This record gives sequence, C-alpha cells and structure tokens, in this order.
Amino acid sequence: MVNQKGKGIIMKNNYLKLLWLFILIAPQFLIASNKVLIIAGAGGLDNFKSQFYNQATELQRLLIDNYGYSQADIQVFVANNPDSIEVKYPESTAQNITAYFDEKAREFTAASTFFCFLIGHGSYDNEWGKFNLVGTDLRDIDYSQLLSQLKSRKILFVNMASASGPFLDKISRKNRVVITATRDGFEKNATQFAEQFLSTLSNSENSDLNKDGRISATELFISTRDRVVGYYDSKKQLRPEHPVLDDNGDGFGTEMPDLLEGDGMLANDIILNQVIDEKAASLNPVSTNAVDDIRKQNILIMIKALQKKKNTLDVDDYYDELEKLMIELAKITQEKN
Repeated sequence: MVNQKGKGIIMKNNYLKLLWLFILIAPQFLIASNKVLIIAGAGGLDNFKSQFYNQATELQRLLIDNYGYSQADIQVFVANNPDSIEVKYPESTAQNITAYFDEKAREFTAASTFFCFLIGHGSYDNEWGKFNLVGTDLRDIDYSQLLSQLKSRKILFVNMASASGPFLDKISRKNRVVITATRDGFEKNATQFAEQFLSTLSNSENSDLNKDGRISATELFISTRDRVVGYYDSKKQLRPEHPVLDDNGDGFGTEMPDLLEGDGMLANDIILNQVIDEKAASLNPVSTNAVDDIRKQNILIMIKALQKKKNTLDVDDYYDELEKLMIELAKITQEKN
C-alpha cells in the first residue's frame, strides 16, 4: 500500500512528466555556443598511449557530465583506439586535424567560443614547437594558421604537452587565451599538467574561486597550476614544468595572471560551462527569440545538473526544485507561442 507521501511523489512525478512533454513539443531554437576539439597525441611507449587516450576521453566525459556539453559539441582525435571499445575515435593525424579546421571554418560564427586541448608529447628544435601526432607532426605555426581560419570571437588553446612553451609566441593573438604546460621548449619531461587539469575539472566547487557557479579559463589555470605545484611539493621534487598563461596577445606567458591588468582579464571572461551570451544574442537580428532560447538552454542545463544529483537529495527537495525549473521553462515556451 502506498502511503500519502508516496502518492504525492507519484502525482508530482506524473505532473512533471506532462509539463516536460509540453515543453518538448513546443518549437525550440537551442544553440550551443562552445565548441571543443580534444587531441590525444602519439604516445610512443604503451603506457603513454593508454594514458593519453584515457585522459582525452575523460576530458570529454567531464565536459558532458559536469559542464553541459553534448556529444555533438566535442570532437576527439586519438592516436590509439583500444581494441576493447566498439566506437572508434578518428586518428590524430595532421590530415584529419586540418580537415576538421577546414570544416569548422565554414561552420563557426563570431558567437562561437572555441576550445582546443592538446594532450600528449611535444618537442622543440630551437625553431619550432611541435605536438607529436600519428605521422607528420603539426608545428606551433601550423596551429596558429588553422586557428586563424575560424570566425570564433574567443579561443582558448591549451597545450598540455612537454616542451609546449614555444606555442605561446606563435599562437598568441587578440581574443586568444593560450595556456601551456611549460614556460619554454626546454622543459622536455613528460608533464603532470593534463592529470592535474582533469582533477581541477572534477572538483569544480574548489576550482570555482569566486563562487559564481562557473569555471573561467583563469580559474581553470590557477587551480591546475596550484595542483601541479602541490604534486611536486608532495614528492619533494624540483618542479620540471612551469605552466603559463597569455591572453593579452604579447606572446609572453605568466604563472601569476592578474584580473586587473595584463594576462588574465580575457581568460576570466571565457567560461568553460556550456552557456550562451544573452546580451550578444539579444543583438542578433537572425532570431528575435534568441534571448528566450538562451534562457531555455541554460535552464535545461540546470535541469540536467539537478538530475545528476537526484540520488543525493531528499525526494521532496529534488521534485520541488525540478518543478520550479520546469515551470520557468514552460513560461518561456508559452511566451514564445
């Protein structure tokens, strides 16, 4: 026999399902503003092959599970697909990566924010920085030219590889945030940066330094840098890698970004969470409903986040919060029709 509380929960659950159906069948125009490219480079030794693959796919998982992204928002290239998996990622070759940028050059708009993450080994020959791929490697200047094809208003480029520092000079430009795991091309040891980067994303509450519920590129860098420092301190080892950030276009990175001047200001405006700029959309003549579409997109992201916490919340609290969000969503839909 179902008690009164149980009946109430069932009724509320059924009500919310009907409300959800109403929202879903209404016309929608939902646009994701952030697009992501993740490249796992060639590993050489077997342990690095599996490490880079696992880190790249874990980054994809975290973005989808914790930051509101869909599979369609993220492209992953890997050097080695494990035999055990059914769905294979495309190979991280210069040809595949170049083709990706050629396609996105036609697809992206100025409203798109583009994130590019490189996980693997790098090298430096006193002239060019390179990121190790399957076959021919791409140089720092090659990535800069590929990025220049995109119409994206803001770009975050994170090279987590060894000897990644030279990428700063070549990639740096207005409206680009460049983060490298090393400060120059002579820090050639395999880095800890990627692992600590993932830890930062996994612990968003601690990484959200200003407690606004979002993770900026500046917060992402500072938290990862501190984790790298802490890792080597705990091992009582000299630190062989010095992560740096550049976002003012001068090609010189810093370990200590400043939100008031110099490096750090632009990075603080680039948000990792998958959201859309409401102000920018309100100025977009293409859709008079753009702001409502963005409000709806952001509420859907909040609903997805709430659903992931369902098992940790009191049943009544969960459904009360879900009801509030869905009513707000329904109001937006009704206003548009």
